[in-house]
Amino acid sequence: MNNSSLPKIIGIILLLACCFADSSALAHTPRSREAHGVIQSIDHQKRLLTLTYAREPGPQKVAWRPDTQVFRGVTPVPVTELKEGAQVTVYYHTPFFGKPFATKIICAGDN
Repeated sequence: MNNSSLPKIIGIILLLACCFADSSALAHTPRSREAHGVIQSIDHQKRLLTLTYAREPGPQKVAWRPDTQVFRGVTPVPVTELKEGAQVTVYYHTPFFGKPFATKIICAGDN
């Protein structure tokens, strides 16, 4: 092996390393965002919550899905247990297209 073939071999090894490297990219954050707010209205037909926030920003409307977890304190409850005026913590994702959707909704235990 002569000295002129060494850079070619290193170049081929680097090229192969780049070809087989994992280049996965996510279109959204893998973790959900958290927001604390008050439920202004609930549309059970469209599965949509309208929320307001005292301090931090957050989505005004959040959709829920069949797999959205709903809790009153630490106890799982159906979505029908949510009431207007209740203080909630919402964990949500915001897709590129469509409304933000909740993955978990925690309602204050005494409402």
